[in-house]
Amino acid sequence: MSEQANGLVKQGISQYQAHQFEAALESWQQALVLYRETGDKRRSGAALGNMGVAYEALGDYAKAIECYQQHLTLAIEMGDRRGEANALGNLGNACCALEDFAGAIEYQQQRLAIAREQGDSRSEAETLGNLAFAFDAKGDFLGAIECYQQQLAMARKNKDDRIERKALKSLKLAYKYLANYEKANEYRQQQLSLLAYLFSTDKNSDFIQLAETVGLNPLDDFAGADLSNFDLHYIDLRGADLRDANLSGVDFTLADLSGAVLSGATLIKATLCNANLRDAELSKANLSGADLRTKLPRANLTGANLNGANLSSAYLPNAVLVDANLTDAALKNADLSGVNLRGANLKGADLSRADLKGTAVENARFAGCLGISESFKTELIGKGGIFD
Repeated sequence: MSEQANGLVKQGISQYQAHQFEAALESWQQALVLYRETGDKRRSGAALGNMGVAYEALGDYAKAIECYQQHLTLAIEMGDRRGEANALGNLGNACCALEDFAGAIEYQQQRLAIAREQGDSRSEAETLGNLAFAFDAKGDFLGAIECYQQQLAMARKNKDDRIERKALKSLKLAYKYLANYEKANEYRQQQLSLLAYLFSTDKNSDFIQLAETVGLNPLDDFAGADLSNFDLHYIDLRGADLRDANLSGVDFTLADLSGAVLSGATLIKATLCNANLRDAELSKANLSGADLRTKLPRANLTGANLNGANLSSAYLPNAVLVDANLTDAALKNADLSGVNLRGANLKGADLSRADLKGTAVENARFAGCLGISESFKTELIGKGGIFD
């Protein structure tokens, strides 16, 4: 009979996994009858727990709670602390689904006490997450934050980066909701540090996918980040906020940065060869020594530092380079048509065969530039260029 009951339990599990919830419930109900006939309380409790899960899947939370409470009673009778913890956790989740948050918190706190008593760190971490969710749903954000902080400490102690990622994301979002942006940013920086560590240990991982698993939004969460010397070729960061980020030495070969905000970013010696920088915001960015042999139409480089940058054959029509530092920049064969160079410093730049048609050059300094004929020099002076 016990063997038959065990077979029904396995059958119910298969049916449940196939989303045949009513069939699974029936299998477990039959198993329960057989376990009760043999007086097997432990397996009866397990069957009741499974039945509760099936009732939840069918949306009948009242029946689910009834099964979980019967399981809890049996577990307490037998002194089965693990079974008791499972029943309490299930009751807490069911109460939460019914918006009985006070009940959910009470059950989860009881489960947490058992997990700690038994030294079950996995169950403790899971329960803290469920308890935090109940506090959050109740509107007690400080209670939720306390749970997430305990969960984070546990994850770090046990070197469980999966739980660490979830806790960091939850803490960041909770503080954002409370408009405590300083604390939210503190946890964002910790997420970024974790991302940097994980990416450095697995060079073959997808950076964007890894960032998302850490709980970061690639469009919003990289501002001010230190991603220096990362290999990010082919990366898609269209429209991303990268302002004030440290991107020194980053390989952005063939990356898509169109419309990205890179104002104030540090891109010293970064490789942006064949990257897409259309309409990118690069005002006051430090691009000294960077490889910019790429497309930058309509990019805003106002006040940017391009000292020694390689812009050979770069495509910059209608870009804005007002007050930019282009000292010793390589601009051979570059398309600078319609570019606004007002106030820019091009001292020592190589402009050989560069297209400067329709370029605004008022107060732009061209001292020591290469590739400018005398006739063109005269034309530039007439347009306000300075050659002193």
